[in-house]
Amino acid sequence: MPTDRRTSDLARTIALGTTATAVVSVPILGPLVLKTQENAEHYDTAITPPGYAFAVWAPIFAGIVANAAQAALPSRSGLPENRETGWPLAGAYALNTAWSVAAQSDRFGYTPALLPAAVALTGVAYRRIQSIPSDKDSIASVSTGLLLGWTGLAATVNLSVGTQLLGADATSKPSVVASTLAAVGAAGTLAAVIGRSRRGYVPLAAASAWGLLTTAVDARRTATTRSGTAI
Repeated sequence: MPTDRRTSDLARTIALGTTATAVVSVPILGPLVLKTQENAEHYDTAITPPGYAFAVWAPIFAGIVANAAQAALPSRSGLPENRETGWPLAGAYALNTAWSVAAQSDRFGYTPALLPAAVALTGVAYRRIQSIPSDKDSIASVSTGLLLGWTGLAATVNLSVGTQLLGADATSKPSVVASTLAAVGAAGTLAAVIGRSRRGYVPLAAASAWGLLTTAVDARRTATTRSGTAI
């Protein structure tokens, strides 16, 4: 292997491992060590899933760690899948970490920009996975599918938070309808991605369906929201 390729693989592996560690540790260690909270409950929206739904981060975090670990193996760091997805995933992990830092420091004004950017980079990695000649799922495809399925919907919730920060009334009927339509639109986009995918579509579908269905059965939400997210 040429020296420059080895150097590139090493840099990518270090970046992926560092950002994977950060994206998992910051949301966990912040509350435990610094006694901070992400304070999402302060900005409840018409389409925010119930608290228990966020347990989905357990398998997402497990997938992120597993993906970074396998990419660090000398026998796997140079595989096409890791070379194609390493940098965009490192960027996505870094932006998700920045989201958590912003949320824990009560700077929610930054989150509507951070999360969509993270989703875009996760989408790049997911699309590149589809172009690799293999029909078998891998750690990278499962991990990326889970992350994209959940954060693709979460970005819509964050945009709804952004409207509140600008002074919109989240409980008004226009806001509820607009938020619900945005969630349905995000779900439709993810469904289109799933339909065109060869790999990673099962975890993507599972994560997004979990977010939608838990919202649909949430008694706190309006009939409009519950029926819209149940479609």
